[in-house]
Amino acid sequence: MEAMDFGFLRKEPLPPKDHKVAVIGAGPSGLAAAGYLASQGYQVDVYDKLPQAGGLMTFGIPSHRIPADRIQAGVRQLSHRYGVNFHLKTKICCSAPLHEEEGDHFSCDIYGLGELVEDFDAVIICTGSWRSRKLCIEGEDLPGVFSGLEFLFPIRAARYDTSLVKVPQIKDRDIVVIGAGHSAVDVASSSIHLGAASVTMIYRRTAKEAPCGQYEIDQLVQSGMQFLGNMTPVRFTGEGAVDGVECTRKNADGSTETVYFPCQIAVTAIGEIPTPPFAKELGLEKVRKGEVKWLNMTAIENVFVAGDVLTGPSKIGKAIYSGLMAARSLANWMDLKVLHREDEFTADGGPMMTPR
Repeated sequence: MEAMDFGFLRKEPLPPKDHKVAVIGAGPSGLAAAGYLASQGYQVDVYDKLPQAGGLMTFGIPSHRIPADRIQAGVRQLSHRYGVNFHLKTKICCSAPLHEEEGDHFSCDIYGLGELVEDFDAVIICTGSWRSRKLCIEGEDLPGVFSGLEFLFPIRAARYDTSLVKVPQIKDRDIVVIGAGHSAVDVASSSIHLGAASVTMIYRRTAKEAPCGQYEIDQLVQSGMQFLGNMTPVRFTGEGAVDGVECTRKNADGSTETVYFPCQIAVTAIGEIPTPPFAKELGLEKVRKGEVKWLNMTAIENVFVAGDVLTGPSKIGKAIYSGLMAARSLANWMDLKVLHREDEFTADGGPMMTPR
């Protein structure tokens, strides 16, 4: 199986440079940044809390959509061909408490962000979005009600250590999926593949307005899923465990009615929230707005940021592009810093050209 190529521009790295870069997070943006910098000759060390690199490509998206073997083959290529060092099961402590996010319990080693800033010439933060959004309605804390990450993560993580994760019992269960984005598609697809008795997706708008696109909905319906639009969940029911979802449905004439869906599992797959470390101290809001001196650089001079942790959840292609842009900006900054010309700047993160 062909490896995912994170080296991009070069089959072999340039001669080594006397600079070290740390990348926090081994998801698509982190791997892209690591590949770019390593191909340019920088020594790159990647830190990730999980037992395998890949981020949500490995631990969130079902393997029939992105084969895990392709991801890991690309990671091995980064390690063997480009000299990237991977420090897995290693949590970089930031502003969030340990064990607040999915996957934290895999961490065996812990370092502080300040340690990396001190030990490396530059750092790129690519920690992604590891906290799920909540509906904040009655019954959301009932057993059997999961967020998208709580449902998907154990399914993929169980292959690495079943003692640390509990996979939901899906086979022969009636499952309701709330949402119609890519997370919801992955939940529904995994449920079908794992033998759910029924899968019903409910969404507050129509299938044509679904963030995942009409095509994804049609494919799932052909696989046996039921899609119901114009539905707004108002509460989860059950005593001791969830046994149903109560919704309001908006009719064509503008009226509303209450609809009830019995289920043993309900998944609120309505997206994730970025988990930025020290967002205020790093000035991430200014980075998002572009109010910075250097592209993707935070308020700490040698710390850059990229991917979903900066932009919010996005498609893999956008995360990779963000990682590449941040890595290119970092490399340009490092090159100019050696020449004491780092004050030079253009909007694309490169040096200004002096007119002749």
